[in-house]
Amino acid sequence: MEVIYTHRIKKNTISANKDLPTKEGDYIYFIRLVPISGGKPRYKIGTTNRPLQRLKEHLKNYHYEFNIEVLWFSPRYSSVETTTRVERRMIQFWSEFLGWEYIPNDRFVLPDDVDEVIIRVRKDYPIRI
Repeated sequence: MEVIYTHRIKKNTISANKDLPTKEGDYIYFIRLVPISGGKPRYKIGTTNRPLQRLKEHLKNYHYEFNIEVLWFSPRYSSVETTTRVERRMIQFWSEFLGWEYIPNDRFVLPDDVDEVIIRVRKDYPIRI
């Protein structure tokens, strides 16, 4: 992964395998929050219409030290209702049906045996962990 942003004070980083979306529209994202001090990574699903700005907000707002790895951004959608509906549906599925450990603010600690996550919007998007 290539570092695309480093916080000027905390020195935390945002890394991605490819460029972030730049066109106007609404997106769903799936990121890995990797603690600097070690420990299990946390995973987050969310929605945004400004990808880089939203990721920078994550670096600033969380109260523990971590780096962000961008695992997936959806294609652009024209409706925020679509992205929030998918986000809510995936959170409910992962926490209730699969029993993954849910942490408030849409974060999860995945079991050790999970090596792929599938996010379904209009089609299935497999994401390697």
